[in-house]
Amino acid sequence: MIAYPNSGNINLFLLRVKTDADDLGNQVLRLVGSKEVVGMTASITSKEHYSSKESKVLLDFKVSIQVFLYDGSKYLYVPNEDTIYKVERTYQNGMWMELYASETQIKKEDIAGWNL
Repeated sequence: MIAYPNSGNINLFLLRVKTDADDLGNQVLRLVGSKEVVGMTASITSKEHYSSKESKVLLDFKVSIQVFLYDGSKYLYVPNEDTIYKVERTYQNGMWMELYASETQIKKEDIAGWNL
């Protein structure tokens, strides 16, 4: 397999999730919208790692997608890992939006309206 510069290497879903209360007053996550995108993953640099450690928000990975694809979503779903990540911070780098993500304990079953 040949890897080309700036070519996508991960399929993921941008998730727009809203927190609601159920009839008993418990907080429930509800899927408002999703968008499938292709991105480029990269490792967290040592500087980014130490910075995240100081802020007590440990970052697991960074993914870059084209700016026009990013809709402000706060969660990412990576299907081949079956994992939901939270977007902790973003950084626009030219035509790319870098999303810095940390793994959550949220499962698909925890989100009402899941239809992916």
